[in-house]
Amino acid sequence: MAGFKVLSADLQLDANKSAHNTSAYISRELIVRRAKAFGIGLNFNTSVNAEDRLQFTAGLITSSASVSLLEFNFSDSRYPAINSWGAQRVATGRNSVTVNFFTPPDAVIGRYFLSLLTSEGRTRFASFVLLFNPWAQADVVYLSDDAERQEYVLSEFGLIYLASNPNPIAWNFGQFQENILNVSLALLDSTSSFRSNAAEDVRKRNNPVHVCRVLSSILNSMNNNGVIEGNWSGEYFDGTDPYVWNGSTEILRSWYGQRQPVKYGQCWVFAGTSCTVSRSLGLPCRVITNYQSAHDTDHNLSIEQYFNTRGEAVPRSEDSIWNFHCWNESWFLRLDLGDFYSGWQVWDSTPQEKSDGLYQLGPTSQRAVKEGEVDLLFDTPFVLAEVDADVIIYIVQDDGTVTKAGKRENDVGQLICTKAVGQKAMNDVTLEYKYKDGSSKERETYEKARSKIRGSEFEAMSRALVSSPPPPEVTGTITVAGTPTVGDDINVTLTLKNMTSDNKTVTVNLSAAAIVYNHAVRKPILSNSAAVQLGPNEAKGVPVQIKYSQYEKQLTSDKMIYVTAVYKVEGKPEKFVEANIVLLNPTLQVKALKTAIFDSPMVVEVTFKNPLSTPITGCVLKVEGSGLTKDVIEKNMGQLEPGQKTSVKVEFIPYMVGDKELLVNLACDKFKDIKGHLSIKVQSSSSRLRACCF
Repeated sequence: MAGFKVLSADLQLDANKSAHNTSAYISRELIVRRAKAFGIGLNFNTSVNAEDRLQFTAGLITSSASVSLLEFNFSDSRYPAINSWGAQRVATGRNSVTVNFFTPPDAVIGRYFLSLLTSEGRTRFASFVLLFNPWAQADVVYLSDDAERQEYVLSEFGLIYLASNPNPIAWNFGQFQENILNVSLALLDSTSSFRSNAAEDVRKRNNPVHVCRVLSSILNSMNNNGVIEGNWSGEYFDGTDPYVWNGSTEILRSWYGQRQPVKYGQCWVFAGTSCTVSRSLGLPCRVITNYQSAHDTDHNLSIEQYFNTRGEAVPRSEDSIWNFHCWNESWFLRLDLGDFYSGWQVWDSTPQEKSDGLYQLGPTSQRAVKEGEVDLLFDTPFVLAEVDADVIIYIVQDDGTVTKAGKRENDVGQLICTKAVGQKAMNDVTLEYKYKDGSSKERETYEKARSKIRGSEFEAMSRALVSSPPPPEVTGTITVAGTPTVGDDINVTLTLKNMTSDNKTVTVNLSAAAIVYNHAVRKPILSNSAAVQLGPNEAKGVPVQIKYSQYEKQLTSDKMIYVTAVYKVEGKPEKFVEANIVLLNPTLQVKALKTAIFDSPMVVEVTFKNPLSTPITGCVLKVEGSGLTKDVIEKNMGQLEPGQKTSVKVEFIPYMVGDKELLVNLACDKFKDIKGHLSIKVQSSSSRLRACCF
């Protein structure tokens, strides 16, 4: 084949992208999924004989020269092996051939080149990106249900449940938007694993276990200038308040351009951005929210909390309970653990504790968590504690002595949920993580896990430490009237119930503080004391009002107020009760003013009324939506007087056809996350229908 040269290559983008479910990527690059053939037409400078064997090389392209040896040589064959690299000539013209290329189901994901070997050397004629393939049964990420593939791989829109779980926030994943796949591939080349041994790291990229683990480390800034810098201080003046973000694309593009951490994120921002990267690489992914999520720093599956006699937290333990916490799950087989532990795998890029020297977590088999198999990789004890730890409450007396106020076995992991498949609704997955709270099976599994962690000697000691106290003579509960909104006065009632047939005198200390959702920040609001006389079996309420003027300047972006009460019957140990109050935001309205048509100006109107008795300043509107706005649109709205209503028109040009979601956030000095979203169906323009998909 002397003088044989490739003049051009037809990547057959339309056909290949359609066959590989990659048409949604906004890219002119060939993007395909492993374990499925793709065709390329080759044009040569001379005729091609049917008996001529064509020799090909596929090689991975990375940012490291040391990975150049990861290449695969193969020739065209009439009967290529479907589980390895191969080629099959499917058509031959005078000076052209059409070749189907085959990739194995365990191929390394990433960007490849293709070259042809001739007597004059090797000529590169094409490049392509190879992704995981949830449509291929031979791939470990295979999902059999098409509705789940649509949700967990192809959907660019999601709901993330935060503190006020009935009203989740909308999130723009945007995994198919311009350059996002490039960002994801760049992230893989930025991890500690790649930097320490690039060749070994790349060879492991065929395995979603490895991919999830390294992504969990590089998506936070604690390792190698990763994507997002976490901040739970309540102060975000030199960056973006985590509640302001509407989606992942702005964050990922900012990191890609600067290669510096983006300020700032909290758990749902980490999880939403991680989900974008995972789906962009073809790895099925969803965002999970765990309410009353434990952070167990001493790895004993118990959370020790200390309070003084006024109900104020005392920093004697690093353990904590977050009002909620978000992480990710990705779907794949665990060949390292066995079929029983396959399925949804937990991974978390929020930096909490180090694992193998880095701030990373997972992947942890969801099934291993439920069964208490804390000896299985990776980080299973930490995840189990997040969803099912026991809570031990201690009261620190004024003289420094400590008394145990109670043990709670059902406080942690009260609800674990995610967006339902194909619906704007919640899917409760609590029982996928643990057996029903209060059941004998849940206790049996929990005790098995504790025994595995520390052994029988530790178990005997810890049972004595955390044994439940006798039933209280007086019980206490805290309730909140109605569903208060920011600006309302809040009416709280501590109800005490005498469980005996004797008179009881109860002393009460009640405190309230504005908090960040992980309790890292507490800003005191009020502290009250009272003495309550209770007759036999009598219940009595202790009302407390928290005025807006008291909490206005203390409130964080989380809009949470933590109320605690320590009460004591004379001669008995103190008891402790608590309540988290999440204040609701005012609402805004988003309305379409015309029909959305591809590549034609579209206008929506956003309307908001200031509900407060004081002005709100620095109002900024941010609008985005995959297929609708190529960049985030910002509108400065200035100051709004008390009761003032304003409307703003936002114009954009839809660039993709189909059902899309427009996400809106209004931030000002008093509110950071007044959110809304609007479903928009973009109709095709007959003359431009074909162009809209690329």
